Amino acid sequence: MAVSKAVELIGTGITIEDAISEATDRASDTLQGVTGFTVDEISGAMGDGRLTYRVRLRVWFILLERMHDDS
Repeated sequence: MAVSKAVELIGTGITIEDAISEATDRASDTLQGVTGFTVDEISGAMGDGRLTYRVRLRVWFILLERMHDDS
């Protein structure tokens, strides 16, 4: 039986897809067993004639099995 956990991350980018990829790529580099994500909020900033998107999301991953016996 597997147990999953989620962490909340914020990614930024010049497109929504770039912002999601920034967060999920970083999560995949630092967490084992990443299985998916849920976008919770999309917002943005405007400056110098450019848009920057900010995406708040939850990244789900499987917790590793216990490696020791508690007895």
